[in-house]
Amino acid sequence: MKQYADKQKRTLISSVVIFLLLAMVIIAVGYRYYHNFETRSRAEAESWLSTIATSKASGLADWRKDLLTYANLFYNNQAFSDSVALYLKDKQDAATQEQILIWLRAYQKNNEFDRVALLDTQGANILSVPGEPTASVPAVIKKIPEALQSGQITFVDFYLDKSDQQAYLAILIPILDEQNSKRVIGFLNLRVNPRVRLYLSLSQKVTDSATAESFLVRRDGNEAVFLTGLKFKPDAALNLRTPIAKKENLEVKAVLGQTGIVDGVDYRGVAMISIAQAVPDSPWFLVTHMDTSEVRVPVREYFFGTIIVTGTIIFYSGLGMVLIWRQRQLKYYQSEAEAAEILRATEDELRLLTHGLDNKVRERTEELQKVNQKLLEEKQRAELLVEDIKENREQLRALSQQMVDLQEIQIKNLARELHDSVGQNLTAININISLLQQLLPENYSEAIKSRLVDTSQIVEETVVRMRNVMADFLPPMLESYGLSPTLLWYGEQFTKRTNIPVSVNDYRFSVARLLPQTEVGLFRIVQEALNNVAKYALASQVDIELKDDGDQLLMTIADDGVGFDPQVVFAKPAHWGFAIMRERARALDASFDIQSAPGEGTKILLRMQAKNVH
Repeated sequence: MKQYADKQKRTLISSVVIFLLLAMVIIAVGYRYYHNFETRSRAEAESWLSTIATSKASGLADWRKDLLTYANLFYNNQAFSDSVALYLKDKQDAATQEQILIWLRAYQKNNEFDRVALLDTQGANILSVPGEPTASVPAVIKKIPEALQSGQITFVDFYLDKSDQQAYLAILIPILDEQNSKRVIGFLNLRVNPRVRLYLSLSQKVTDSATAESFLVRRDGNEAVFLTGLKFKPDAALNLRTPIAKKENLEVKAVLGQTGIVDGVDYRGVAMISIAQAVPDSPWFLVTHMDTSEVRVPVREYFFGTIIVTGTIIFYSGLGMVLIWRQRQLKYYQSEAEAAEILRATEDELRLLTHGLDNKVRERTEELQKVNQKLLEEKQRAELLVEDIKENREQLRALSQQMVDLQEIQIKNLARELHDSVGQNLTAININISLLQQLLPENYSEAIKSRLVDTSQIVEETVVRMRNVMADFLPPMLESYGLSPTLLWYGEQFTKRTNIPVSVNDYRFSVARLLPQTEVGLFRIVQEALNNVAKYALASQVDIELKDDGDQLLMTIADDGVGFDPQVVFAKPAHWGFAIMRERARALDASFDIQSAPGEGTKILLRMQAKNVH
């Protein structure tokens, strides 16, 4: 008995030591998992910030590029420069003034330019749209000498307009003298409203983070000044400033050149993790930050979870060892005979049970093999069917693209033939008529002179009509300015010809250029749709819209005409217009849908994956 007690004592001590070692191992493993999770959480937060910062920087670059594109429309525009030169010589010339105002109103159609003004070389406001001319703001006047010296398009950085206490930017476009291209005779001042597009782009939500936001800052003397509104201070633009001495603030670190991943506090003193980056060709810095406490939320939850799991494992490990110890105690008081009998009976039961289970497993395995064989055969049939569908679809798409390319080649060849042959011949005829008019003696019949004048006018009208036809074939501005401006121009031309108003609205978040073949295909579909409206619709209004639909582009062409029954119309083979539009859409890999009913107008919807030119 004493020998057994000593053995039990040694076993108890060994069990306690093993339990302590096991508890230490469990705690070490739990801490390691917690530390790895904390590291991963930080890396994920930095990855999220990097994704947001990349998206915002891309949108900011597109915005600046679009502003320069619009500004270049007037830079070195000889016709506009000539009109300004005439008006500066005689400001009482009402016709020239009205012509300039027409130019300014056309430019002011872009919502971002809420005011377009003509300035002299001293910065005085001569003409402006909308409203009457007002005094130029100091920020614009301060940039005049720089623009005069460079003769190039000049940006006026963010400034606060005292009239409405709002932040604006401006673009100064030099107007050059016709005789001396280096001499500036005036400026076109485009006031840019950043709330139309820039602020919306920066505030657009990219992730589900409740505290993530992006903003622009710049250095102004010994202060870092915010250029955009903030989530918790919407009126921060040019109103909120932080002294450079507060080096723990993220905006101060950014303007001092600390870029990349930066830790610090925001304007409220809240701890943040951020990504700061300099904006090329500007004094601005783009800062994207997130509340550190938001990053720590899952870490804290994981920490408490680790403690609970670790404690639970230790508790049940100890309980298990106690039960094992108790079980050993009970076994000591059992007789060896009972233990042997129970063991023998248990072995018999296990043997029978194992045999039965083996038979059931064998039967189920055979059934599963048969099912798997059937599934494999069905899968192979499905794969062959999918391959056939893909092959047929690719062949249809290739055929549609070949048809569209062939049509575009024919159109270009016809336009080239009209320009190189017919256009040159008409020009030669007009020149010959002018020479004949000069060679006729003064006493020659007035009827013949009048007939030559009429013939010359007819030739000139024919040239103009031919150029309009060539523009309808493929407007040159489609290649230069893109789809949206071309649709605006074509809608105006259509309205002049048919007296049917056409409204063109581009609601896309990004106005980046599409691929050339995409722009041509969409333009052709609009042409065909308007042609159908002019022939059959008896409409009083046509609306064309471009907008984003998720990651796709949605184009809608709607009229309020008489409409039709699609089942009746599509059953007739003579309606080639809709077939042409469908083939155009198929060549663009786009879905094409027509919605119409008698008396309810017609709506054409085209949806496609928009691929921009980068």
